[in-house]
Amino acid sequence: MKKILLVLSTLLFAGSIAFGQGTIKNNSYFNLTWIRPIMDYGTIDGQETPNNLNKYYSERFGSDLKHYSGALNVGANFYIHPISWLIDGFKAGLCVDFIDLGANYYRFKAHQQKAGGIVLDEAETFDDLTVYYSLNVGAIATISPMKGFYIDLTGKACPTFAVNYFKIPAYQTAVTANAPAFERRNTGDEWGGYQLVGNDVLPTTTEEQTGIGWGINYSFGFNLRFYKFSVGCEWLFGNLHYGYEDWDDQTVKNQELKVKIGMTFE
Repeated sequence: MKKILLVLSTLLFAGSIAFGQGTIKNNSYFNLTWIRPIMDYGTIDGQETPNNLNKYYSERFGSDLKHYSGALNVGANFYIHPISWLIDGFKAGLCVDFIDLGANYYRFKAHQQKAGGIVLDEAETFDDLTVYYSLNVGAIATISPMKGFYIDLTGKACPTFAVNYFKIPAYQTAVTANAPAFERRNTGDEWGGYQLVGNDVLPTTTEEQTGIGWGINYSFGFNLRFYKFSVGCEWLFGNLHYGYEDWDDQTVKNQELKVKIGMTFE
């Protein structure tokens, strides 16, 4: 009889560990995200470019610059049940963003000049658009200090596919031996996007290209959830390698601050 009770007690103990949900349950979520490029965003590996493309565009074009960025995010959290039994109000597990779809778009105006230094009267409109999709997988740790309130800490790996379209001012120089200090995208004797240091002339041509990018980013963040509503913040960093049909390949740093607001469903 004692052996039977011991077996039943062991099964009950194991079942409570394996299936006990506690106050923290598996959930899915939908977020809208505001993106802020930070730190070395847009810096090109192997080229001496300004530290932040967003800051450069803002300082160079001022009120003529329009910048829009954002993303939508759909995913789920899957918790490992035994930890909840061992530590009340705490669970850890896996988080998966099945859809992380976003864009970063710049539009600005700049004057061009023709050969001989003749400045065109009307400014031309330029664009720089990056659209990305990533499938993010990582770890989550959740604390629930009170009923309906949760604090999440997350760390994710973010394999990312991106498309970059740009139509930007380009500077030309015949002295290829003396490369300019700032090079954003270069081919032959042309430099696009960043103004050449020590060169006061206006851009003389326009470059228009579409590139396909790929890379693995990483993110760390937190969420504050109160019942179904949530707010959160993520810091993302990594590199994306872009290939263009007739422009030099670029490995670009991708560092962003993401602020999220959304809904959670159990």
